[in-house]
Amino acid sequence: MTFSRFIFIFNFSSILTGLASSRQYYFMSENKTWTEAQSYCRQNYNDLATIENMEEMNRLINTVNGSYNGSAWIGLYDDVNSWRWSLEDNDFYQDEERDFRKWYHEPDNRGGNELCVLMDGNGKWIDYSCDSYYTFVLHGETHRPSQCEE
Repeated sequence: MTFSRFIFIFNFSSILTGLASSRQYYFMSENKTWTEAQSYCRQNYNDLATIENMEEMNRLINTVNGSYNGSAWIGLYDDVNSWRWSLEDNDFYQDEERDFRKWYHEPDNRGGNELCVLMDGNGKWIDYSCDSYYTFVLHGETHRPSQCEE
């Protein structure tokens, strides 16, 4: 197989993989609390970012990289009994997709009030106070808010 043919096949398979996953991530540069970010996402889009596997995690990191290298809210939160994704539609998830986590020495729930999750610039997750102001990442399938950076 020639090198140019390999590149073509690789690029074509990348396109097909992208088409198979209908979820698109968007980075919002406006600072909001986790609850405000969730409300904004639900009013104008689908929800805060839900990450179900390492492939989705890499797509999300690629969306944020270049736009921002700090921390941003994602849709994971602690409901006291367990960590849950903001998007609760069971039809959205497949086998064990609700269980994917990418913690960085966390969660530690320092002070008893770290119930929401930030993704840092390296894609690691930390639990943090939901009342803090950060940028956020949302996802959707059909609608793109004009204020988002793809």
